Amino acid sequence: MKIKKLLSLFLAAALVLSFGGCMKREENPDEENLPEVTEEDELVLYHNNTELAPMLMALTEKYSSETGKKLSAKLAGNDFMGEMQSSSGAIYVVDSHADLSNWHSGGLFTDLMNHSGFSEMLQGVPAGLQLNPDGIGSYGIPLALEGFGYIFDREMISALFGEENTNEIVEDLRSCSFTDFESFVAAADSYIASPSEAKITLNGNEYTFLPEKTGKAAMLTGVFALNSESSRASEHLLSYVLASKFKSRYEIMTAPEEAVAGLDKILSSYMEALDLQTSHIAGAEGNISRGDEFIGGDYNYSTSIDLLTRGNALFYPGGTSDAADFEKSAEGFSENLDIIPMKLPVSEDEITASGMTAEKLNSSIVISSRYYIAVNPKADENSSAAAREFINWLYNEESGRKAYSEAFKAVPFNFEYLMTGQENSVPETENSSEAPEPENPSPENSSEPSSENSASEGTGKSGTEQNPGIETRPSHSVSNSLMAAVADYYAKGNWIPDMSFALPGDFSEKVLGKNLGDFWGMENWAEADRKNFIEKFIEGWRERINKENTAVG
Repeated sequence: MKIKKLLSLFLAAALVLSFGGCMKREENPDEENLPEVTEEDELVLYHNNTELAPMLMALTEKYSSETGKKLSAKLAGNDFMGEMQSSSGAIYVVDSHADLSNWHSGGLFTDLMNHSGFSEMLQGVPAGLQLNPDGIGSYGIPLALEGFGYIFDREMISALFGEENTNEIVEDLRSCSFTDFESFVAAADSYIASPSEAKITLNGNEYTFLPEKTGKAAMLTGVFALNSESSRASEHLLSYVLASKFKSRYEIMTAPEEAVAGLDKILSSYMEALDLQTSHIAGAEGNISRGDEFIGGDYNYSTSIDLLTRGNALFYPGGTSDAADFEKSAEGFSENLDIIPMKLPVSEDEITASGMTAEKLNSSIVISSRYYIAVNPKADENSSAAAREFINWLYNEESGRKAYSEAFKAVPFNFEYLMTGQENSVPETENSSEAPEPENPSPENSSEPSSENSASEGTGKSGTEQNPGIETRPSHSVSNSLMAAVADYYAKGNWIPDMSFALPGDFSEKVLGKNLGDFWGMENWAEADRKNFIEKFIEGWRERINKENTAVG
C-alpha cells in the first residue's frame, strides 16, 4: 500500500462522497473591503431538487420583501454543474450524497472556513457536520438537519404503560443500555402475544405494563416495522459501529487494511443488534419470522410506514425524512412522534475512537445534513457579498430565523436553547422565533463527539421538565414533536454523525446490502453464518482499498 501522503491523490475515484483532492484556498479580501450590496444587485439561489423548491421560494420571497434586495430561487436543468460553471451564480444547494465529488473537482466549492465573510459562522458547525474531504476547512453550510434512530408514537407508550409514566419511560429508553433495551423488546413482544401486568426495568427504574391491550396498543402485532428491500436502516446502525472505532469520516476514508481487519469483534455486536430487530418483526396480521415469511411477504418501504401508522409496530428504524410519508399514510400521525437511539451491545474495551464511550453511543441518535448551501468561487465580488448577506440573515438575524422556521420547520446547525429565567416552562415547537437573540448564536463547536450523557439536563417537548424556574426556548421553531426531539438531542450533544457515507461508494449495495439480503432469508443465524457475514464485510472493504492501491475517501 502506498504511503498516506499519496492517499489524497485518489480520493475522487474511490467514493461517491469524495471530493477529488483539496481545493486551493483563495485569499479573500478582508470583510471590510468587500463591496456593499445595493438594491440593484440580484442574487439567484440555484438548486435541482423539486422537493426543496417550495421552501427555497418561500425563503427568497421573504428575504426580498424584508430587505428590498432582489433574490430568487431557480430550479436548474439536468446539467446542474455545467450550468453553474457557465453562469455567474454565486450560491447553490448541493446534495451531499451525490454531487460533491464532481463539484469539488470542477472547482465550484469555496472553503468557507477560510473565507473572511463566512469563517466566523462556520466555526459554529460541529466537526461531524462539516463538509470537507480531509478534516480541513468546510465547503458548505448545513441547510437542515435530519435525525435517525427508532421512531415511535408516544401515545403507544401511554397505551402500554399509562400516560402518567410516558415521560419517564421515554427518557429511560433514550439513555438505557443495549441489555436493558433488549429486555424491553422481549417483554414487549411477550405482552403483545399475551397481555399481562408484567414488569420491566430500564436504568434501574421499574415499569409495569397495563393489564390489557387497549387504545392504540390493541393493534400491535410486533415490535419493529422493517423493510426487507433496503439496507438503509442497517446503515444507520452501522454508524454506531464506525463511531466506536473512528473519530471522523476522514479516518474511515483513509483507514488502512489493518484497521478494517480489526473490526471483527464490533461487527459481531452489530450482528447481535440486527438479530434483535429481525427476531421481533411486526406483520400485518401478527408477529412474523425472519426468513421466507419476511422476504416473501412484500415488506417494502411503504409497508413498513403503514405498519407504524396503523399501530401494528412499536418502533420504526428510520429518519425524520420519512415524516412526510407518515403523514400521507395517516393524517395527523406525526403530531406525537418521538425518537430514541439505536442500541449497540458494545463494551468500553471495544471502543477506540477518541472521546467516545458506550454510554455516549447508546444515548445518541444519528444526525446528518443531506443538503448544503455552497458558494461559487467563480462569482464576482458583488454577488459573493450578496450571498454572504443572505446567509447571515438566514441563520443569524431574527427575521431570517423566523423565515427559516416557517419554510423548513426543521433544525438548523446553529439551533440552541435560549435561557430566559421564566418559570415552569419547556421548549416550544411553534412560534418560538420571538425569543431574544443569544450573545453567541452558534452552538459550542467540538472537533469530536461529546462523551457526556446530558439527557437529564433541560428538556425538549419530548422530555420531562427537569429545571423548574428556568424557561428554555429554542432559537428556531420546529414543526412537531419528532423534530423537537431531534433538536433536543442536538442541543445537548447527544448525537453522532452519519458515518456510513464515508464507506466506499458501492459498499452499501455490493457488500452490505447483498450480504444482509441473504441473512433476511435465514430464520436462524448460526455462529458460522455470523462469522461468514463479518468476513465478507471486512474483505469487501479491503478489496476496495486495494482496488486503487489506496484507502477509500
